[in-house]
Amino acid sequence: MRLRVKHYLTGLAAAAMLTAPVWAATKSVDLDVDHTVTIAGTQLAPGDYSIRVKEGAAQADVTQDGNVIATVPCQWIQLPQKSTYSEVQFNNNTVTEVDFNGKSEAVKFH
Repeated sequence: MRLRVKHYLTGLAAAAMLTAPVWAATKSVDLDVDHTVTIAGTQLAPGDYSIRVKEGAAQADVTQDGNVIATVPCQWIQLPQKSTYSEVQFNNNTVTEVDFNGKSEAVKFH
């Protein structure tokens, strides 16, 4: 009987580990631009967009009207303190970073 319980618990633990990525939260922020901007080498025409990224993922989706229009590489960074609001940061006309409200992690684009 002990052997069955041990195998059952081992199988349950393995299944939980395999489904862990499904539990990762998706962070998103709205981006409304009135001129052409670039994010990780991808140009975005003026319009309303959303940048979505799963926690820990190495890529972010740029969506417009619910459709993914670009998938761009990103890197998670640690902020010195939690962000007090969601913010898209630019350098000239290039999106460089997205901070998320209440989080000490952000995504950086190159």
